[in-house]
Amino acid sequence: MPIALALAWFERTRDAQTSSAIRRGALVAIPATVVASYLFHRTTHAAIDEAVLAAITVAATLLVARRVWPFWAVMTAAALVVVRQTMEIGSGFVTAAFEVRVFEPTAAILIASVAGGAVAWAMTRFFRRLPDRALVFATRAFVAVFLVQGAIYTFHELAEARLLPASDVLHAATEAYGPDGIYGVHLSELLMIAPIVAAVIAFVQPMRRPVRWLGVASLVVIGIGLQGNVRRSSDMSNVRPSSNVRLKPDATNVATNVATNIRLRPYLVFRDVTRSAPAGTVPHAGMLSVAPLDAPESRRAATELSCERVSFAGGHGLCLHTESGLFPTYTAKVLDGSLRPLASIKLEGRPSRARTSADGRLGAMTVFVFGENYAAPFSTRTTIVDKASGDVIGELEQFSTWRDGARFKAADFNFWGVTFATDPNTFYATLRTAGSTYLVRGDLALRKLTVLRDNVECPSISPDNRLIAFKKRVGPRADAWRLAVLELKTMTERLIAAETRSVDDQVEWLDAGHVLYSVPGGTASISDVWVAPIDGSGPARIFLPEAESPIVVR
Repeated sequence: MPIALALAWFERTRDAQTSSAIRRGALVAIPATVVASYLFHRTTHAAIDEAVLAAITVAATLLVARRVWPFWAVMTAAALVVVRQTMEIGSGFVTAAFEVRVFEPTAAILIASVAGGAVAWAMTRFFRRLPDRALVFATRAFVAVFLVQGAIYTFHELAEARLLPASDVLHAATEAYGPDGIYGVHLSELLMIAPIVAAVIAFVQPMRRPVRWLGVASLVVIGIGLQGNVRRSSDMSNVRPSSNVRLKPDATNVATNVATNIRLRPYLVFRDVTRSAPAGTVPHAGMLSVAPLDAPESRRAATELSCERVSFAGGHGLCLHTESGLFPTYTAKVLDGSLRPLASIKLEGRPSRARTSADGRLGAMTVFVFGENYAAPFSTRTTIVDKASGDVIGELEQFSTWRDGARFKAADFNFWGVTFATDPNTFYATLRTAGSTYLVRGDLALRKLTVLRDNVECPSISPDNRLIAFKKRVGPRADAWRLAVLELKTMTERLIAAETRSVDDQVEWLDAGHVLYSVPGGTASISDVWVAPIDGSGPARIFLPEAESPIVVR
């Protein structure tokens, strides 16, 4: 849009040198986008980069409008105006198409890029055909909106980079007007609408009163439409529609070969990662399986369900499934007491964690998603659903978070690892922000989260609701975790001495004194389920080989 209007303006004013510089700048932006996308994809200070480029864009707009720059400077400015946006698109495309390999974001980026080019081309033709007076009105309107948007964006990114006094407060205050805010996104719409409206006003003003009133009425209709669009965005910002939920019996993947005699006594539900199988049989790698709890190695029975993560309680369960392909798709299957799928819920990213409330009614799912945090290629989304109806109760990022009696909010919030108390209204989870992790307690009815302490990841509450087992970071390395136990009443913690290795898993309580967890074996893709006493009364040992995501069912 800036390039489209600038070309129309300088062609109308017969400034051939500036028009040529802008065209060359747009061409230079094509290879520059590739380089900038590569660098932006790997930067560790994205907010600072975006703030600097936004500030340069604002300054360039003012200076080019005054025609005080030489040819090479105008060309560079035009290239920067384009590249500051396309580098984010390029970075996102690399993540969506090659790293995560998710079809919908990849297709959305390609379609939106083509649509953006088409709109710019159409607007260039529109501007060139305007009379002088209308073009002046349209140009002034566009520049005003563009400068306001650039100024807000610069301020917002400087606050996110923590380069301003009271950055957290300022960042929160401008969040709604930032690029992803419920109001900020409409500034981009105004870049198209404002010049058209201004051109209409230029036409209407010299006309007779009835025609003028007709033009004013048209503008009022447009304004009402925009207001309704903003209101709908605001109303829907805290609601995730449940149209992804399909509450129809699934005739496939039925657990027809689950041994009934295993499920008549306490048993273990888990993901089988066995790679080998006896002659004439099919390996069960990745399949939802069960084994008797008192002798798990004696016999295991596999279902026909492929699961990445498993959860089960109160006669209902969750199976987070990945459908492989060039662009993998992800779903959560709601299971009945016989491990048969009752419903399928579309997931928006790669499965990470799953938990079910003790009564089986609620389920919590954490996935890795693309495009949520423009400062990083990945983020997490944790959703709580009512498995009986399939309704989405809420995403944890939509809950209010409190710390030390005050509201706590930042743009980089990520939640994962939900564990439900016996009372399903109370749950615990991990919050990560500004490089630190925290244990939060959730109140589902109030949609409220309270920070309890730091350095807690993947909590799991004990059967008596007194203790939380979790993984605790003990070093700077990415995999430096130790298992620990926290007493909720006193907030005292102790390491689980029986396990000294780094464990990257959300543990499951075998009983009041032992926890189960997965640890990769000799091959990173094959894990074993281990058991360790929380009081150090014995060594850790393998509980079930070639298995992961264990869940105890009594």
